[in-house]
Amino acid sequence: MKVTRRIHKVYAEWKQAKKRGIKISKLMGKYQYIYETEKGKISLIKLLNYWKEKQNLWEIYELSKNNLFEDTERFETKKEAKKRIREILK
Repeated sequence: MKVTRRIHKVYAEWKQAKKRGIKISKLMGKYQYIYETEKGKISLIKLLNYWKEKQNLWEIYELSKNNLFEDTERFETKKEAKKRIREILK
């Protein structure tokens, strides 16, 4: 399984806004992780202060459009999310 880490576009935009003095909430973590096998590609991101619970969550969604799973899935820990990704892509 190939894993690529990159700065998430929304995080980069937040950073630019902050430099310009615009005060908006940071919605997600700095990095987006892309997991890839011959079966497809899945993105993993960290959602910050999600909804009213002010809880951080980890979200996966499919990038490859191979119908590996139906919609986004959210997890309380990165470890749980990575386990699910491995199940889907193995």
